[in-house]
Amino acid sequence: MIRQRLSSLFLSSLSLVVLGLLAACSPTPGAPPAAAVAEDADCNLSTALVPGIPGSPGNLVKSQRNPNGDSELALLMRQFVDDLRENRTLLEAGQPAKKLYPTHRKMRCAWPTKPDERNPAYDGRAQSYLASVRAFDHEPGKSTYNQIIAGCVNCHSQSCGGPLEFIDSMVWQ
Repeated sequence: MIRQRLSSLFLSSLSLVVLGLLAACSPTPGAPPAAAVAEDADCNLSTALVPGIPGSPGNLVKSQRNPNGDSELALLMRQFVDDLRENRTLLEAGQPAKKLYPTHRKMRCAWPTKPDERNPAYDGRAQSYLASVRAFDHEPGKSTYNQIIAGCVNCHSQSCGGPLEFIDSMVWQ
């Protein structure tokens, strides 16, 4: 009986140690993988934005589409739309998709239209969006494409809601 109790106590203690080690070695929930952190070291919320570049405050990029000018982030998001459309066309034609992450990752270090909107809340939404982009790059398809579009909706429903109707039209049915 004592031997049985000691054995049970030992197994309980061992289980707690193993669980503790697993918890210590597991990534923090919501934390990006170590590779993503290293990959984004040059482009994140802490990255100082360079004044005076095209798309920065006071130096918006004027076009026929927007004669008032666009921010660096607005121009980048137009590129995202082009990238997504191109990839959808490629996938529908049975061709391999092009990687999105190398360009899309720049959203974390681009001048937004309203500089004060580059904040931790925006950066969290950007990281969530980029996780969807990584998923698409890993396994391109309708589901991962629509996850990216959902990320766009999530962010634009919190800030800059103007393009929501357009974004909704990009869902792959």
